[in-house]
Amino acid sequence: MAGSAFAQGKINWSTISASAFTAQTNATSYSPLFGGGSAGGATGSTAAVAGLYNYALLFNGTSVPVSGAGVAAPTTLAGLSGWTESGLTAANSASAGRAAPNNPTTSATMPVPWASGVTQNVMIVGWSANLGATWATALATLNSAVALGNVVGNAFFGMSSTGYIAAGGADPGVFAIGTSDVGFGLPVKSLLTQLYLVPVTPVPEPATIALAGLGGLALLALRRKK
Repeated sequence: MAGSAFAQGKINWSTISASAFTAQTNATSYSPLFGGGSAGGATGSTAAVAGLYNYALLFNGTSVPVSGAGVAAPTTLAGLSGWTESGLTAANSASAGRAAPNNPTTSATMPVPWASGVTQNVMIVGWSANLGATWATALATLNSAVALGNVVGNAFFGMSSTGYIAAGGADPGVFAIGTSDVGFGLPVKSLLTQLYLVPVTPVPEPATIALAGLGGLALLALRRKK
């Protein structure tokens, strides 16, 4: 019993049901993490083209979930950084709006501190691949104005609704994404998860910065002459 109490938890990451999770790109609004606001674009299911969108399961145990509700999704980049990456990732599938697990398994081992029987809040984050190939890279890009300025094309980021689950102790583990409470908590159910547009401001080339500086000095010199 003591051994099982401290064993690392197991999560079933073998499939992601379309009745529990789908995603859309939303270019009508900027991401709430960047202040929101109208962007004037359109909304539609994520494209059925491999390699365009990535997903990751995050967990957070800073507050004990209550029956029927987990913690609220973060509203700031600092709050988002407080969630831990589980190591479970997915990518957009050959069907529009759907996601498929990378390295699918029925008994993925969770990192510390997610032990067997311990309840954690869970959430799926999704992002366009031009923000980064991994969640760590994508998060770093979201937190860097310079990195965002170097992103080519439209960038999208979004968060699912939250849930909470107690990790299993053996194969098969418990599902992190599902349609209902099945005795181990409330899996993530997030249809039409919105991946909002991320504001990207191009960073000027060094030569452009130098020219702008020279222009400013010239104006200053003219003012002094006057």
